[in-house]
Formats: sequence, structure tokens, C-alpha cells
Amino acid sequence: MQASGVTVARRIQASAGYALTIVLFGLIASAYRAGARALARFAAAQHQARLRRELQGLSDHYLRDIGLRRDQIDGMFR
Repeated sequence: MQASGVTVARRIQASAGYALTIVLFGLIASAYRAGARALARFAAAQHQARLRRELQGLSDHYLRDIGLRRDQIDGMFR
């Protein structure tokens, strides 16, 4: 009977370790996804900032050629 109790205790410990491993992998995966989303937002913000600077650097004549006015540039990025 005692050997059976030890076996049950080992099974419980093994399943608890397995559950902890699953939880840890889940947390790591969530952190990875959150980091990837944050990196994507940062890259998009950098792209928009660069595009805004490029548009602001264009002459009024060229902006008119592409159908924009200088006062419309900031409104495009809100």
C-alpha cells in the first residue's frame, strides 16, 4: 500500500511539473506576441514620421501636383 502511495505522489508531482511547464510556455508565448505587436506599432510610427517629414519637405508646387495642400499633411496622420 505504501508503494502505491509513493507512486501516486510521484504522479501528482510529475503532473504539477508538467502543468507548470505548460503555464510557463504560455506566458513566454504571450510575452513574445506582445513584444511583436509593440515592435510592429513602433515600426509603423517610424514609417509615418518619415513619410510626414518627406511630405513636409516637398515644395508647395509639387504638393499641388499630387493633390495636397501643406495644411492637409498633419491631418493625414491623425
